Amino acid sequence: MNLSGNQKDQFLTLNELDVFTIPGFFERMASIRNRISPKLAFLGSSIAEDIKLETGLELYPHVAKHARRTVNPPDETWVALSPSLKGYKMHVHLVLGLGYYGSFVKCVAKPNSMEKGILAKAINDISTIGTIWLLKGETPVEIDETSKDSVFEVNNYKSYGLEVGKVLAGVPGTTYKQWLEWATKEIESLWPLYEYVRKEGMY
Repeated sequence: MNLSGNQKDQFLTLNELDVFTIPGFFERMASIRNRISPKLAFLGSSIAEDIKLETGLELYPHVAKHARRTVNPPDETWVALSPSLKGYKMHVHLVLGLGYYGSFVKCVAKPNSMEKGILAKAINDISTIGTIWLLKGETPVEIDETSKDSVFEVNNYKSYGLEVGKVLAGVPGTTYKQWLEWATKEIESLWPLYEYVRKEGMY
């Protein structure tokens, strides 16, 4: 996908957050796919290219499809950067996206991730920059910085996952350049965590 100059000037704005207030499932999904997903795909591809130039590491962008949802529309959507071309949920991955509450960049281990225990160890070992959430079902539970060792609960429950990163109320700007600068900065802050997991997980 190529963006026109006007699309880059009005990239993802506060108006896109209104998509998550659309009540109907099909109507909201259509708006996400038409208004948000293509731009997240473009942003994810740009960041993946920059990461490859800087580190030599190949990451593949995967836009959330929300395929399991059939009734309740999603409150957020994202693009994930994963070392696998086939998908992203089996590995710890980087995500950037937005929801009704604002914008986010995170390092994520889904419940079925092969490296969620390694991410827990990385969070506990590294001076983390960002908020930590334990994923218990649909609702993330924030973990206080002073009790980071509770992240090891993910090793005891197959249904638990982990997230760490930043959530911004609103949007970082309206232009593509502003989004790219913000996302790049936040991914750089999470990179030590991601590199720790990647090296320990040997992928």
